[in-house]
Amino acid sequence: MILLLVILFLLKPTLQHSSVEPELLTVFLNVEETFELRSKVTLKSDTTILFENHTVVDILTPLKFHAKTQRGTIRLKGVDVKTAQELKPKNCSSAHSDDCSAILAKFYLSVSVLKYSSVEAILMIVGWAYSTSWTVSFYPQAVLNYKRKSVIGLNFDFVVYNVIGFAAYSVYNCFLYFDENTQRIYEEAHPHSPIPVLINDVFFGTQAFAVCTFTAYQVLIYERGDQRVSYITQFLTAIMLVGTVVAGVATWYGTLNMLQFITGLAYVKMAVTLFKYIPQALLNFRRKSTAGWSIALVLLDFNGGCLAISQMVLQCWNADEWSAFYGNPVKFGLGIISCAFDVLFMIQHYILYPHATEDKPEDLEKSGTQELSGKSQTEKRSGSDRNSTSKSAAEKSNTSQNTKER
Repeated sequence: MILLLVILFLLKPTLQHSSVEPELLTVFLNVEETFELRSKVTLKSDTTILFENHTVVDILTPLKFHAKTQRGTIRLKGVDVKTAQELKPKNCSSAHSDDCSAILAKFYLSVSVLKYSSVEAILMIVGWAYSTSWTVSFYPQAVLNYKRKSVIGLNFDFVVYNVIGFAAYSVYNCFLYFDENTQRIYEEAHPHSPIPVLINDVFFGTQAFAVCTFTAYQVLIYERGDQRVSYITQFLTAIMLVGTVVAGVATWYGTLNMLQFITGLAYVKMAVTLFKYIPQALLNFRRKSTAGWSIALVLLDFNGGCLAISQMVLQCWNADEWSAFYGNPVKFGLGIISCAFDVLFMIQHYILYPHATEDKPEDLEKSGTQELSGKSQTEKRSGSDRNSTSKSAAEKSNTSQNTKER
């Protein structure tokens, strides 16, 4: 799977957002910095671009491209904390007039001014930490199932919702990252906005789907007692599958575009995340035990969720831009809900049912063998008693008959 992702990454198409790259620059408050840009159009001679004055940055030097290298530099200084501020060209000069018209045709350059560079370094560390925590969190449950050779205590509704959710999430990420048509539609809907999916998102989603599918396979082959998928989950799963098929057909015939289709899948993932933990919490409550439910999964998921929210807070504070919270309340709300359920699971495991245990499969087999053995011995004793009773009755009958004959 990793090899496939590497190949797809190398074959990934690149959309032409702007005539220069990078088109998104980041500078820090009261800090001067020089940026090197590359022209995506071939310039025949040196070309200089002057910009209109801006309130968030001081443009200390014009952007000058050298025809020999097709590269140019611009020096900026942050003066006010703002994000995604467009730098608009005011004038362009070149020995070849075609150069200016070519580079300005699709020219776009945006700058964000942040508070501290040290916070950006912390954000990178936190980002890797929560990604690692979430990635690893899917494995403890599968390992626990393997060790116990049993899935008793793991709610099957939770397993089904996980498979559905990460299947939808993986399709969303793969299409938005690899498919040029989907990227083009996204660019038209969100001009000059970067694609919101990175290669680590693709890897996380696909490996999560793979592990969740393997866990579902374990449900089929290991001891599961009388547990089953609830009728409610079967009904909701059928609705989601039918809805996906209908949306897929509508996309095939052009009623919906691919971006709308995968956005619908993203909403499926969010909906599943909203209620997938409820069945497991109820199962723990009914059993008065968390045996069979991996607490390591919960701790890693909680750690990842807290780090992700912390990163969001730091990012917004450093950019003085809090739209990530009120502009996208669903994403933040789902993160809070996931962490809240993790806290509930920790309370169940460590406080409510800390001493609740479950017999190991081999113990169950042993007790079952003993029970069968006990039954066999009881039946033998019962048979012996019946034989003895029959023999006594026969002897009494013979004695009575002999007495009469006398």
